[in-house]
Formats: sequence, structure tokens, C-alpha cells
Amino acid sequence: MPTKNEFAGKNAKELLAMIAEERAKLHDMNVKLSVGQLRAVRTVRETKKRIARLETQRSAITTS
Repeated sequence: MPTKNEFAGKNAKELLAMIAEERAKLHDMNVKLSVGQLRAVRTVRETKKRIARLETQRSAITTS
């Protein structure tokens, strides 16, 4: 679980790169889930939450 200030020092470009990486991981997990290879289903939910946190931080940076 990320800490509250994990993304605080990142700029928008770094956050976009992190979002792209997390979305790629989410896609891979969804493919593995669909064929029954993913055992830790909770990681899908955690990855979605991490993406949401990254998007929120990016939004806060770009609107300020």
C-alpha cells in the first residue's frame, strides 16, 4: 500500500510514465485472470487503486 506522500515529489511527466506502467501491468493481470493463471486476484483491485491515486496526484499538479 503506498504511503500518502509517495507521489508528492513527482512531476506530471513522471506520473504519466508511472500510470502507463501500471495500466500495462493491469492489462497483463486481466489477461492472466481470464485464462486462470492469476492466483492473487486482490492485486487487480490494488493496481486499480494505485492508478486512481496516480491520476489524482497528476490532476492536482496540472490544475495548480
